[in-house]
Amino acid sequence: MKNIDITLLIPAFNPPAGWHHVFIERYLDFCDMFGAEIPVVLVNDGSTRDIRGEADLIALQLGQKFKYTGYQYNKGKGGALKFGASMCETDRIVFTDTDFPYDNQSMKSVIKSVQSTSGLVTGFRSEAYYADVSLFRTILSKSLRWLNKSLLGLPVNDTQCGLKAFDGQVKAILLKCETDRFLIDLELLLAASNQNIKITPVPVKLRDDIGFTRFNASVLLKEVFSFFKLIWKYRVLKKKF
Repeated sequence: MKNIDITLLIPAFNPPAGWHHVFIERYLDFCDMFGAEIPVVLVNDGSTRDIRGEADLIALQLGQKFKYTGYQYNKGKGGALKFGASMCETDRIVFTDTDFPYDNQSMKSVIKSVQSTSGLVTGFRSEAYYADVSLFRTILSKSLRWLNKSLLGLPVNDTQCGLKAFDGQVKAILLKCETDRFLIDLELLLAASNQNIKITPVPVKLRDDIGFTRFNASVLLKEVFSFFKLIWKYRVLKKKF
């Protein structure tokens, strides 16, 4: 297999039992399809159970392509991505989740796009995404999309799609973002747009067998406050790094 100048960056917080088997299978399947050995950085985002043993099994299977890192206390997705990005040595980074929830073709499309263009590549999910999700998640997602379209002026309203790729210029912006949790995707898009960074949407599709975790109501309330804080910072104050 050829080497490729891209790193997969994956945060992990209390992944389900057997997650490492899924991780290994889907990572190797993806690399085979892409015809490349892609380095991967896994960040343990302060899991409350010890996942070092599973990470060691992944390392045994993947060898030097795999790097495991982390910290003791949970920071959130944003904190994990910033921590992991600082350790990535390639010019371009792609982030996703431990179960590789997007199908291989979507992953390949995002990587091909970031290879051929500068800036930030962001996946966006079609209307078909809502066929397999709960009513509550559908309402939440569509409401956020409506707010994004109405208030933010971004080239894509699906800001929370968990598959994104970027170059070194965007990595520098990510490391300056303040959000440590769920809305890191949104802050990254807003910060990049304020710097006139090119943002390229790419349609993506979830795997057919992907399940969804439940939202925590208290976390959602905090995210509502964070959402309007980001609007104030990037659209009213027009913050730039």
